[in-house]
Amino acid sequence: MIIEDNKLMAEVLAQIIRKCISPKEIIKVSNIASAQKLIIDSSYKIDAIFLDLNIEKPLDGLELLSYIKRTLPDMPVSIITSENETEVVKKVLSHQPTDYLIKPLSVQKVQRSLAKFNRSTNTEVTD
Repeated sequence: MIIEDNKLMAEVLAQIIRKCISPKEIIKVSNIASAQKLIIDSSYKIDAIFLDLNIEKPLDGLELLSYIKRTLPDMPVSIITSENETEVVKKVLSHQPTDYLIKPLSVQKVQRSLAKFNRSTNTEVTD
């Protein structure tokens, strides 16, 4: 699942993921409410989440990350952001995401995240 309010960025990330693996489906959502709804909807099998740190307003992705960690504690989550200030990074890392990707994204960065996802779950990420 990609949680990103910038449609172009979401599509770029989806294309990079497709270069790295062959997912059955990539779900893209552009707001927190839709993301929460899909996360609790058991009909969707979500293997991993790429989450924009500033999805609707500055740092509100942290609240969603906390929600994900409470709801699905084993879910691999990679934070995507252009934030690289030490205090912001420390705050995000205190919520224990699986990875932290700084924009601009690249195939190598996404491959690293996918490898971390696989190690954290001991299963292959396919969606």
